[in-house]
Amino acid sequence: MIKFIFKYLNEYNLEFLLIVFCAITTSATDLAMPYISAKFIDEVLITNNHEGLYFFIAILLGMNVLSVLSNWFFIVRSTIMRAKLTKDISEDLMRHIQRLESKFLNETDMIYLSKRISKDSDDLLAFVLGSAIDISIQSVMLLMAIFLLQSIGIKWLIILLIVAVIHAGIFGLLRKKLFQYSKEVRETESRYFTSFSDNFLYVQSIKLHSLYEEFLITFRQSFKKLFDAIIKETKVRFWFAYGKNNETKIFTVLIFLLGGLDVLDDTLSIGNFVALNGYYLLAMQGIAYFMSIGQSYQNALAAYIRIMEIKNLPTETNGAKILDQINSIEICNINFKFNEHKILTDFNQHFERGKIYCIIGKNGAGKSTLINLICYMIHPHNGTILFNDIPITEVDMIHARKNLISVVEQKNFLKNDNLSGGERRKVSINTALNKSADILIMDEPDNDLDTNAIANLTEKIVDGKTKRITIIISHDERLINIADEIIHL
Repeated sequence: MIKFIFKYLNEYNLEFLLIVFCAITTSATDLAMPYISAKFIDEVLITNNHEGLYFFIAILLGMNVLSVLSNWFFIVRSTIMRAKLTKDISEDLMRHIQRLESKFLNETDMIYLSKRISKDSDDLLAFVLGSAIDISIQSVMLLMAIFLLQSIGIKWLIILLIVAVIHAGIFGLLRKKLFQYSKEVRETESRYFTSFSDNFLYVQSIKLHSLYEEFLITFRQSFKKLFDAIIKETKVRFWFAYGKNNETKIFTVLIFLLGGLDVLDDTLSIGNFVALNGYYLLAMQGIAYFMSIGQSYQNALAAYIRIMEIKNLPTETNGAKILDQINSIEICNINFKFNEHKILTDFNQHFERGKIYCIIGKNGAGKSTLINLICYMIHPHNGTILFNDIPITEVDMIHARKNLISVVEQKNFLKNDNLSGGERRKVSINTALNKSADILIMDEPDNDLDTNAIANLTEKIVDGKTKRITIIISHDERLINIADEIIHL
């Protein structure tokens, strides 16, 4: 997990070192405060030293200013770096997802997946960055606090160790449940927000089919699962925090009892009694951190496992042969089915440059499936697709789709709220035509177009037919009439 994050962190080495330096500076001032307080009480207040008073006030002001400035830089810069790293990880995962097999993409809720990636990436970074800085700082502070407690009296160190053992025992009992419930909350939270978004994403369909209550029922069910998961996690966290707080209270009572007796017996100065409280709090802070890092680790581990589940998904197969141009497409005995429903059976078709092909058929007949097979967005169950007599499995289809194939999708890929549906359609078509690709595929290009626009489109298609293989899905007679061959599905 740490190795995974540090692969991204390497790009910010200098900034990271500056952040660590500021964190250490802030912690150093915290560590010095109990000592200064003790000196202030013993050497100024008790001895009635006015000059010493002004000296200590100046030191305190200087340390406070230094602490504020270093803490400000630490918080601002660490927030910026965390945001950058979250972007880097998300971008890497996006790149991976874009190359996953179409079957996975078609079966996955992308809203859920995007929220899951964003949440897990942020939580993982919060743990690793915090750990990289805090472990070193807390280790130094804990060791120094233990040393200073021991210098005041060995019994304080023994009591602290007893409390630490009790704290570790409580966490050990709750560790597995913390991990289990943390992962469950993450999963149900992602599902909840997906259900929440669906009520807005599909609002038109909800209104059209009067599915108000059905979608709300699904939303309530996802909320119930999230609610139950949060309650279970909260209960475990309560007992962990409750145990820790009680330990602190008990130890505080012991300090006041034993420390008060030592002050009354003149074996402990008032200043050292104040310092004792300060160092105890620092020591407990360090112990609590190293105990809670296990809790934080369980949360981060859950996030890491979910990220790696995505990273380990197989990407689409892609050949190595780069084609300079595509002059022919041969489809031989293709079979394709979806959920046991046969869509194409022993299908054969030849496409060649200079011709226009129009595909017609009822909904579900396989028109879009055929297009996706040609673009190798989906794979046939058996059969062969050849580009220039070369099996499509050997062709670099990422290069081909970018440079040799131009597609007008049924739904406009272009999103611009300032354009109407027809205007966006025209932009998509012109973009496809201007690509000068060897294969031009148009899925229902007449959608949202008026009569004049369709006439202009047919003219452009015919004018450029000799340059490419043109494949059109349409039932518009004006587009069917310009086809050299009609494919019935």
